[in-house]
Amino acid sequence: MGIFDFFRELVKKKKVEEIIIEKLAFSDIENRIENKTKENELKEKEILAIIREKIRKFTSELREKIVVLESFDVESKKEKDNIKGIVNNSRRDYIIAVENFLENLNNLEMNKFEEFTKKINKIFLDFNKSSYKNYERATILIGKEMASIKEGLKVFSKELIKTFDKSKEVLDSFKRTSLIKSKLEMILSIDGILERISETILSLNEKIKSKEEENKKLLEEVEKIKKSSDYLESLITQKKIESLKQELKNDIFRLKQLIDFKALANFFHINQEQMNILKNHKEDFYTNFQKDNGKMIIDFLDEAKLNNNTILEKVNLIRTKIEEISNYEREIKEDETKRLYPKIKEVIMEIGNLKIEKVKEEKRDEKLKENKKELVDLLKQELDKMNLELV
Repeated sequence: MGIFDFFRELVKKKKVEEIIIEKLAFSDIENRIENKTKENELKEKEILAIIREKIRKFTSELREKIVVLESFDVESKKEKDNIKGIVNNSRRDYIIAVENFLENLNNLEMNKFEEFTKKINKIFLDFNKSSYKNYERATILIGKEMASIKEGLKVFSKELIKTFDKSKEVLDSFKRTSLIKSKLEMILSIDGILERISETILSLNEKIKSKEEENKKLLEEVEKIKKSSDYLESLITQKKIESLKQELKNDIFRLKQLIDFKALANFFHINQEQMNILKNHKEDFYTNFQKDNGKMIIDFLDEAKLNNNTILEKVNLIRTKIEEISNYEREIKEDETKRLYPKIKEVIMEIGNLKIEKVKEEKRDEKLKENKKELVDLLKQELDKMNLELV
């Protein structure tokens, strides 16, 4: 390794060692970026001031060259008059294009560097389009003076490009701070939403707990009612009613078996209405008997002389059981649990809806936290480019 190579290695190591990574708390990002933005704005003003001075100097130099171009004697050239006419017209139009170019350049607002570069680029493009043909025509007879202006434009253009290249770091820094600001605003916005979601979930938990307590009390009230003497007595009575109804059903079925429907049909076959009643009783004796406590069928039996003591005894037994059932039903008090069950159902539905809403909020919370993590990672990457480490 030669001495110069060794020296270069030392310089490289020194440069690496000089890079200091500063740790930065999340709460300090905004102030740091604001300060960096102000620093960039100052640099931007300095750059624009340099460019403004370059434009002023360039304008002064170019106008001197325009004066030389204007004083060039085309008529002294040994050329046809029509060629001289074309050259004179092209020179005039070219000078007008240059003057317009300088006017646009000097009137250009210099607020933001990035915007300025776009506008100045357009000014150059517009000038090239408007002056190209006139330049080519004028150089038929005017060489050095036209070339001098072109060279001046070329030199100025190169100086601007150099200045723009040197200012690239400021532009990049502007973009970076703007991006960091954007990401930071999004993160803070998500934090605000996450805080509201947390409050909503907390509120939903309290509502769920309150509804579950309400449901517990209602169920306890139902159990209390079910253990009361009135309720237990009603259950016993209800069982008696159910037993009697089953006996009644069996008795009515046996009564049907005692009735000679064929004989009744032979007796009433002339009367279609009575035949329909008999048919209905035969097909569904239980339902039709209960409609009038068997009055219709007994009347038919009496009229047809087909009634007997066995049938009457069975009918009386059935009527007695019907009356007994009716008496028991009057004794049964209203079931107080029935008024509670609709409320329990309503409360359970409310709990279900609250839990669904809570799940939705939790999923939203999870999604936003994922988004926040992605944004924080991007933020770290941009801060890293500024030698800042987020802690």
